Amino acid sequence: MMIAPPKKILLATDLNARSDRALDRSIALMRHYQARLVLLHVLEANAEPSGARRIPFFPVNRLVDPRIDGARRQLLDYLGEAGTSAQIRLEEGAPHRVIMRVAREEGCDLIVTGVARNEALGRFSLGKTTDRILRAAEAPVLVVTERVRAPYRNVVALTDLCAASKRAVETAAAFFPDQSISALYAFAAARATAVGERDRYIEQMRAVAERDLREFIAGADLSPRQRDRMAQLVEFGDELPLLRELARLSSVDVVVVGATRRMPLLDAVFGGRVTRIISSVPCDVLIVPGVRSFAC
Repeated sequence: MMIAPPKKILLATDLNARSDRALDRSIALMRHYQARLVLLHVLEANAEPSGARRIPFFPVNRLVDPRIDGARRQLLDYLGEAGTSAQIRLEEGAPHRVIMRVAREEGCDLIVTGVARNEALGRFSLGKTTDRILRAAEAPVLVVTERVRAPYRNVVALTDLCAASKRAVETAAAFFPDQSISALYAFAAARATAVGERDRYIEQMRAVAERDLREFIAGADLSPRQRDRMAQLVEFGDELPLLRELARLSSVDVVVVGATRRMPLLDAVFGGRVTRIISSVPCDVLIVPGVRSFAC
């Protein structure tokens, strides 16, 4: 079954100083897709996760925890900006567990979140909660780092020809039906440094990579229109420098990357790759989860 654009969006916000970026993007997407928006803030509980609870948004008495009262006021401000297509949930518990539960309960097909803080030299920290969301999410997760200046226009789907990246290509085509979309495949040329005519050898390998990418796109669950309008970019080298340069030169607005939900021993590999992409590219990143497996 082909992927459809999101109809219900969950904004998981910690209400920090940078949360306005994720809020603004969530509202823009809500209006673009004519979707419903759920605004969720989770207060970390002092008790064990089993003690998680939903907090009534309007208290029955005036004896309110200052944390709850402050969060409620901020969420009401958010609701004023989002309008009638949004609802609010204020809960207490382990944030990543609550976010995953609420996403399932509400039937959300897109989770939006931000970064924890802005570090020196423009670097970002995902934060523990976002990192755990990325590892466990069943729906695509949009990590917003940039200010909202306009709707998304230029989209790049990063592919390594795995099943997870095929899901990313399909999601990019479904979520961004009117935007410019490119599938980027960074190929390797084994033993290139040991070959006499290195440039010729790389071009031969490029031809093979272009054929492989064409077959990969042809095998994806795309409509003829989606397939025809997707540009195919094949470049030799490491994916991260290539992606960073493409994002800079082509004003990429969002990068879509597929993520195999790996077993625990391989989580560090997956998490490190996604973190490097998010912290390196000058745009937002949409992470599309796949099925859980040991390898791609």
